[in-house]
Amino acid sequence: MAEQEGYHYMIGVGAPADWEAGKGSLYYIEDKNGEKAMPVFTTGERAIEFGRPNFESAEAHMQMFKSLPVSHIPPLTEGQFMVMPLETEDVSKAALMADVDYVIRDPRPGDQQEILRLPK
Repeated sequence: MAEQEGYHYMIGVGAPADWEAGKGSLYYIEDKNGEKAMPVFTTGERAIEFGRPNFESAEAHMQMFKSLPVSHIPPLTEGQFMVMPLETEDVSKAALMADVDYVIRDPRPGDQQEILRLPK
């Protein structure tokens, strides 16, 4: 995946056809406090490395089932996801549209994370 300067990468659930049909969703995580966090990545490869285990794990699917409308479940069960490049200034707009509480940049194991809390 060719990286573009001034871009961040987000994970979209479903294939391009699902998005065209209005059944795509932006991927987010619900944390232990019940807040929603949207992961964003500095490279497309990091997004893919993060997405694969989450879309191949049965536990991750069960967690996502709880947060998706019924019409959006088939793309999830097919394990399809795509990496979407967004200009840096559009990341906040996408996060607000998805109604997340904060954005987490390049998530990694542990408690030390780089987050941007969104205004409510």
